[in-house]
Amino acid sequence: MGIESQLHTKAAGWLRDAIQAIDGNVVLASPYLTIEVCKQLASAAKDSRYSWQLLTCLDPSAVANGYLSLKGIEDLMGSGVRVRHVPRLHAKAYLFGTRGLVGSANLTGAGLGSSASSNFELGISLTPDQVADAKRVVTTWPARDVTLEDLSTVLTKARDLTSAHQMPSDDLDADSALHFAERLLSDARDGRGLWVKLEYGEPKLGGWCQQSLFASPAKGRPGFKPGDLVFICAAATGDCYAVVEVTSEAEFKPSDYLASREQAAVERWPWINRTKPRLVPSELMALKLDELGANKQALQNGHVRLKLDQFAAGVRALARLATDQP
Repeated sequence: MGIESQLHTKAAGWLRDAIQAIDGNVVLASPYLTIEVCKQLASAAKDSRYSWQLLTCLDPSAVANGYLSLKGIEDLMGSGVRVRHVPRLHAKAYLFGTRGLVGSANLTGAGLGSSASSNFELGISLTPDQVADAKRVVTTWPARDVTLEDLSTVLTKARDLTSAHQMPSDDLDADSALHFAERLLSDARDGRGLWVKLEYGEPKLGGWCQQSLFASPAKGRPGFKPGDLVFICAAATGDCYAVVEVTSEAEFKPSDYLASREQAAVERWPWINRTKPRLVPSELMALKLDELGANKQALQNGHVRLKLDQFAAGVRALARLATDQP
């Protein structure tokens, strides 16, 4: 068989043929799932004499945006499919006994090419030896079994993404990092000012987990506005480790600021803006200033604006690093 004949631009036909000729255990990996594809798979799994396993990622943002069908997952579980959650899953692999396909297509109508408006995808079929190798690889990925309670929890988080944001009173944990990141990016797309603010000294995580303030130099009134979103960067280490929201117009030497700082510092940095936490991991994340595409020389005045793509990349990196923590 030539390499050309192994390429598939629409995987729906390959999937249909594989389901009709299963000769061993089934392992599927797909971050996104739609209800109609899940029903097709559930019907095949229900009467199968082989074991079925689905690897996916219970991402609340994917559920909220309609990319991941929880009802579809429930149908699969009801048909005896073992569903497992793999954090940060991106692979798409369909392994049916000795037949296999890997590529870019999710288990969705658009991905497989069965919907009226389909994606441009590419997949390649595997030899039996390659299928065996792929099964060995996927079994090494960190995964846990999904329960009906898990589906209920992720549905609640998905609904929360469209409700008013509220930062938790406790430190942000790994489980909620992506949830808050998606809400934060939704707000960022509303046209708010996006910034990175240099704070002198070492990172001070605890200081940003509550209402706080940052100071700006005496060169002129800073341009921060209420609602603006700001990455905090420690000057000593270059770590961009927290995101806060500005809650006040700039104030010039307010009394509480005067009482809490040395006079020399107040004279050098007389303007302050008050803040509240938006994304503050409980541990220091290794996200550096250069990963935001910001030049440290441009921060001579202590702050610089970010474009939406810079801010979004930083937020996603910060949330991803948080979810990698044990």
